[in-house]
Amino acid sequence: MRQLSAIDAIGPAWNHTQRLLLAPRRWTLLFKIGLVAVFAGVGGFGGSFGHGGNNFSNMGHTHNPSYTWPPQMMSALVAVAALAIFLVIAFFILGLILFYIGSRLQFVLFEVVLRNDTTIAPIWNRYGAATWRWIGLRLAVILATLVCIAPVLIPAIIRFIHALPHHGEPPQHLAAFFLSFLGLFATIFFVALLFGIVHVLLHDFGLPSMALESTTLDETVRRVVRLVRAEPGQSLLYLVMRLLLNIAGSLCASFAIGLSALLALIPFGGVALVDWLVLHNAGMGGKVIMIAGLALLGVLYLALLFIAIISVMGYVGTFLQAYALYFLGGRYPLVGAYLEPFLPPPVTYYPPAAYGLPPTP
Repeated sequence: MRQLSAIDAIGPAWNHTQRLLLAPRRWTLLFKIGLVAVFAGVGGFGGSFGHGGNNFSNMGHTHNPSYTWPPQMMSALVAVAALAIFLVIAFFILGLILFYIGSRLQFVLFEVVLRNDTTIAPIWNRYGAATWRWIGLRLAVILATLVCIAPVLIPAIIRFIHALPHHGEPPQHLAAFFLSFLGLFATIFFVALLFGIVHVLLHDFGLPSMALESTTLDETVRRVVRLVRAEPGQSLLYLVMRLLLNIAGSLCASFAIGLSALLALIPFGGVALVDWLVLHNAGMGGKVIMIAGLALLGVLYLALLFIAIISVMGYVGTFLQAYALYFLGGRYPLVGAYLEPFLPPPVTYYPPAAYGLPPTP
C-alpha cells in the first residue's frame, strides 16, 4: 500500500467508514459498532479526591475543650462519612471496570475496522492477554509522564497553595495570586497535552503491532518512536488533523443529535397531546391510563435518543479509527495489506503538452 499523507488519508477513511456502517443499511449494525466505538473511547480513569481544610475537632466551640458533639449529630456525620467513602470506592471500582472494558474494546474496534469483521464476541475473546499488556503500557506512560513533569508540577502547586488567602482574608498580593494560578493552570494544561499526544501516538501507531504481532512493550514504543523520527512533519500534521477532525466530528454529531431530538419531539409530542386531550377528563381510570401512556412515550423517546447518540458518536469514533489505519497502512505493511483492496488507484498526472502538439497519451 502506498503511503498517504495526513490529508490524503481523510477521503479513504471516510469511504471505508461508509462501507462498513452504512452500506448494509441495518441500523442494528450501526448501533452495535457504535457501542464498541463509544466504550473504546473510554480513554482511562482519573481524578483526585481532596479533603477540606477544617477538622471536625476544631469546629464550633473551640474555646471550650469540654464540648462534645450531640450523639444524633455524631451519628449523622458518621453516616455521611461512610456514604462518601462507599461512593468513592464504588466510583473507583467502576472506573477500573470501564478502563479495562475500554482498553479491550480498542482492540475490537481496531479489528472491526481493519478486517470489516462485525462479529464482536470472537474478536473480544482473542485479545484477553493483549489487553493486559496494553493496560500495562498505558499505566507506564501515565507514571512516566507524572515522573517527568513532577519537578515542574509540584513547585507550581506549592506556589499556588502559598498564594491562597488565609482565614477568609483576600490575598495580600493579588497579582502574585493570579500569576500562581495561571502558572498552575498552564502546567496542568501542558501535562494533559503531553499525555494526550503520547496516548494518541501509542494508540494509533502502537496498538496495531500489539494486536497483529503481539509485540512487547519496549518494541511497541520503539516502533512508534521510529515512525515519528522518520516523518516528524507528517506525524505533527497527523496529530493536528486528528484533533481538528475530532472537534469537527463532535460538533457535527452534537448538531445531528440535537436536530434529531427536536424532530422526534413532533410525533411524540403530538401523540402525548392527543393522549392528554382524550383521557385527562375520563375519571381516575382514564388518568391512570393517560399517565401510563405518557410514561411509555417518555421511555420510547429516551430509548430512541440513546440509540441516536450511540450511533452518531460511534460513527465518529469509527471514522477516526479508519483515519489512523489509512495513515499507518503505507508505513506498516501488515495493516496496508488489508486496506489496499479498498484504496482507489492513484491519479496519473500527465504534464501539459507543448503548444501546437497533441496531448501526451
